[in-house]
Amino acid sequence: MLCRIWLYIIFLASSTIHIAVAGPLPTSRTMLGTQVCRLDLYHLAKNQFNRIETDFQIALIADQGFNRRYVALKADISYPKGFENFSYYRTGQPVEVFTANWKKYYGSIRIADTDRSYSISHLVRLGGSNPGQAFDVLVRLIAEDHGRFELQSANRRYRFYSEDGHLDAFFHCLHAE
Repeated sequence: MLCRIWLYIIFLASSTIHIAVAGPLPTSRTMLGTQVCRLDLYHLAKNQFNRIETDFQIALIADQGFNRRYVALKADISYPKGFENFSYYRTGQPVEVFTANWKKYYGSIRIADTDRSYSISHLVRLGGSNPGQAFDVLVRLIAEDHGRFELQSANRRYRFYSEDGHLDAFFHCLHAE
């Protein structure tokens, strides 16, 4: 009986510690420097255990060292491969259409290692092939909408919200280059 009570106390204490450590997930992050300006935006959703997690990520990346600008996308490894169109929505209406060509990325030798395996892509404008042009258009649209926007594909909808100060810091970094 004493053993059961002790196990219950340990279980209760460990779950309390886990709850105390967990906090709100960020909706955006920045990595700003002299060579790279990066703004990551996250779409948050509930998983099968009813916990909030990131299920889709957009990274706006300007790499001064390689003179490149592009928009990278990252999703769960189960995301389908191939081409997909995304519409940028403003007030319920599509404003611009982008295309992504999804590929699988296995960050480990073991394909079963899903913690480091993702589906990845980059955006181009519909009918285009220049990632820098998609970056410029998307940055302009996000600036006009103050960091709150929606991307929609044929069967998925993602809403993004930049945290206070992240968008301004990213633009300051871009114009400092």
